[in-house]
This record gives sequence, structure tokens and C-alpha cells, in this order.
Amino acid sequence: MTDAAIQTVLNVEEWKLVLALREIPDSPLRTRISGLLAELMRFIQQPRCLGMQGDGFPCGTPDTSCEECQHMLQVLDDLAAKVPSSE
Repeated sequence: MTDAAIQTVLNVEEWKLVLALREIPDSPLRTRISGLLAELMRFIQQPRCLGMQGDGFPCGTPDTSCEECQHMLQVLDDLAAKVPSSE
């Protein structure tokens, strides 16, 4: 990669994620995983659907029964069930 180095402080969990991503060889798979993780993090940082609810007000909390939020949570549950545990 030709990206500039960035200095920052990471906790143990953050460092594990960075190392895991860096261990994936440069490939279309790495590009796809990196993009997917970026989109997932964007969603998690603001877990609200971008549209309007039935009453016309924007969705303001991920705890509602919003179809978009519930669908994403189900996708994450399904993915977690399919990925072999390393424990």
C-alpha cells in the first residue's frame, strides 16, 4: 500500500482489528473486506435508517422496529453464525 503513515494510540481490540486487516494479502478480497468494514463502521456509528418512518419523522434511534435497522441486525446475526469461532 502507498498510504501515508498515521500515528495514533490504539487499544488492544483496535490493534487486533488493524493487524488482522493488514495480514490479508493485497487482493480483490482485501479491497472488498476493507470496503465492507468501512460501510459497517459507518452504519454502526449512526445506526439509523436514512429514510423516514411511516409518520414522516426521521428514524432517531436504532432501538425502534425500523425495518432497515432490524434487517441489518439480522444480517449481522446470520454472518456471526456462519463465521467459525476461533475460540
